[in-house]
Amino acid sequence: MFTLCACGNPEDAQQISDCMKKADPAGSHQTEQDPERIMHVIGSAAPDIVWLDADEEGLAIAKEGHKRLPKANFILVAGGTEHAAEAMKLRASGYVIRPVTEQSVMEELDNLRYPVSLNRTLLRIQCFGNFEVFSNGKITRFSRSLSKEALAYMVDRRGAGCTVGEICSVLWENRPIDTNLKSQCRVILASLKKDLEAVGAGAVLVKGWNTWGIDTDRIECDYYDFLRSKGRAEESYRGEYMTQYSWAEMTSGTLYQMASE
Repeated sequence: MFTLCACGNPEDAQQISDCMKKADPAGSHQTEQDPERIMHVIGSAAPDIVWLDADEEGLAIAKEGHKRLPKANFILVAGGTEHAAEAMKLRASGYVIRPVTEQSVMEELDNLRYPVSLNRTLLRIQCFGNFEVFSNGKITRFSRSLSKEALAYMVDRRGAGCTVGEICSVLWENRPIDTNLKSQCRVILASLKKDLEAVGAGAVLVKGWNTWGIDTDRIECDYYDFLRSKGRAEESYRGEYMTQYSWAEMTSGTLYQMASE
């Protein structure tokens, strides 16, 4: 499940965020306060639940957001019942009166207008042919090409943790690995994290002690399906694997051998 908390009150935002992480620890739960960022996330990442203040700005966002995502759950948080009628007109999923409590949040989750399932797949990843990433049926855009390549390598590693030095050796094959290069790599990884969070897929990345990887349960991938011997993936394999990356040739050779057996 992907949720967006856009409440301006820090206490409300923290309580809701804590409750969402408790209810769905494997989900992606994002917090935004800038109206433009809120509408961008709604338009690009299609959150399942949006928490908003029941003020003039929040009601306007809910009205516009509902036009873009008619099946999303917009839950309004207010100090009293003065905006309840407007919430009903907007077909809001819920209306919470402050103070926000764990009980009130959980009650809203149990009674969503449009029920959602937990642990939904956040990305669809294509490895056969060119490497591409899709979110909500659209190609995911990366602000840096090396960020996309770093993700491709993590996908190739199938969830294994990759050190910063290891990622450096892949992204810059002919350069010596030093402190400056590792710093540059961390900038690339931070950019990747931001790009995935923008489409509600931040939970795909797994950050460890000096390692980066992916949660393979959060993606759908033709390469992984092939390894599980699913017919649809076998039919889509035509002897090409991440063709834009030279380091992928070893895996490509292994796949070709498997397909020939």
